[in-house]
Amino acid sequence: MSRSLLIGSLLVIVLSSLSIAVSMGCTGDSSNFGTPLYVHEGESPFGTPDHFVTSITVMPGGVNIAVGGLQQFKAVATFNDGTTQDVAGVVEWVNENPAIGAFEPTGGRFLAKKPGVAIVRCRLQQGDWSVISTAAYINSFNPDADLPPAVPMNPEVRANDEGVLVNWDINMTDGDLAGYNVWRTQVSASHYATDFGRVNDSLILYPPYLDKSVVSGWYFYRVTAEDLMGINSAPSEEVAVFVTGVTHYGGAWDGNTAENDDTDYGEAFSAALEEGEDLGDL
Repeated sequence: MSRSLLIGSLLVIVLSSLSIAVSMGCTGDSSNFGTPLYVHEGESPFGTPDHFVTSITVMPGGVNIAVGGLQQFKAVATFNDGTTQDVAGVVEWVNENPAIGAFEPTGGRFLAKKPGVAIVRCRLQQGDWSVISTAAYINSFNPDADLPPAVPMNPEVRANDEGVLVNWDINMTDGDLAGYNVWRTQVSASHYATDFGRVNDSLILYPPYLDKSVVSGWYFYRVTAEDLMGINSAPSEEVAVFVTGVTHYGGAWDGNTAENDDTDYGEAFSAALEEGEDLGDL
């Protein structure tokens, strides 16, 4: 057999093998491969899509659940065109404290198994990248013990020349309410309770609360309610504010005492962050 004939025969064999491989790879049931959430019908799933998710907010952001109870969460996705959609059934739900409870396989429903604080969030895979949601806090309590206070509602923050004014709705439902605590971090959309440090040294009897221990930059706040037994609610939703033109640490003023002091809270707050003070240790 001549050399050219041998090469030609080998080429025919290689091409035949490739043809068989391609044919086998293209056969089969494609029903398991649905169109990704961020791709419209008829749109190519390759490259940058015209319609994609930019952020996901888990709702509610804080909730009290009795052991054995169920809580349905929403995962509200915001798309690049401003539209929103609940995608709780298609995202991956993550619980950072599995000992407290677990999610059902799909749908965003959480079952509380034991007392404690759990932090939950979800993730949506979107092409080559994924979108991580905001965090939600679950305060799981023993139904045979004292019930925790209601979660503070409608928190608001506003920067002024003195610091950051934190406000929220007064709790009108819990007769054994002792006061409130304000928590703060400079970590955007943190998924970890250890990132938050408590700002107030003593309980705040009622809003508002002026946090003067700030410098220029972004701050993220949550509020918890505390009853006479020292039991804390789950934290409120997170609110953010950007502080400008403040270069010193000052005191703290709240509506219950109307006291001002010149205490330097900077070192105390830094120490609290380093120690990783946790809402679960309240």
